[in-house]
Amino acid sequence: MGSQPPQNTPPQNTGRRVGRRVFLSVLGAGVVTTLFGHDIAQTISGLANSGGFSLGGFEIYTVTGSIPAIKPATYRLRIDGHIAHPLELTYGDLRSMTNHEVTFTFTCVTGWTVPNTHWRGVRLADLIEQVRPHADVHGLEFYSADGVYTDSLSLHEAQQSNVLLAMDLDGKPISADHGAPVRLLVPDMYGYKSVKWLNRISFVSHQVPGYWEQRGYPVNATIS
Repeated sequence: MGSQPPQNTPPQNTGRRVGRRVFLSVLGAGVVTTLFGHDIAQTISGLANSGGFSLGGFEIYTVTGSIPAIKPATYRLRIDGHIAHPLELTYGDLRSMTNHEVTFTFTCVTGWTVPNTHWRGVRLADLIEQVRPHADVHGLEFYSADGVYTDSLSLHEAQQSNVLLAMDLDGKPISADHGAPVRLLVPDMYGYKSVKWLNRISFVSHQVPGYWEQRGYPVNATIS
């Protein structure tokens, strides 16, 4: 990455460790196939190391093995990089801007889906307009408060009207498992783009591959 994750919001853990039950039966069966041109065994091996468990139809993954517990009262979202107006937003700031809703089928690259998920949050395009990116900006980097996970979007992708900083799921505040207090949500792309426990957005001159993309996933995760 071009810069280190921010230090203003140290990750805290719930103490609940995440299990490693991710499609091991597929490996045991010796299934040979490909995912975006990469052997599925490599993909599953990476996910197994990230842990996973089921919650309301979602498979919850974390690359650190635990779920950050972030209090809304101390939460900060830092927005920086090549912009005219850097921001540091509180949970209350974002709540006051929460006014956009999307409903879609959440789709994971590993094959599971959750239909008709209803999300509410702040439209990222509105924040982009507010911070006024410099002319050289072509990408946005997104950082998780777990201190490890990152991903990115092109400026054009980030400006789509359905891309949210999500705070509610199905009428309730999202849980820590789903990325509370705030997560990125990119409905037109596979779930690994929707960074959980979001605490920093940085505007950059070029799009940078994220955590899983450095391990073989495509930067363009648009669902075909």
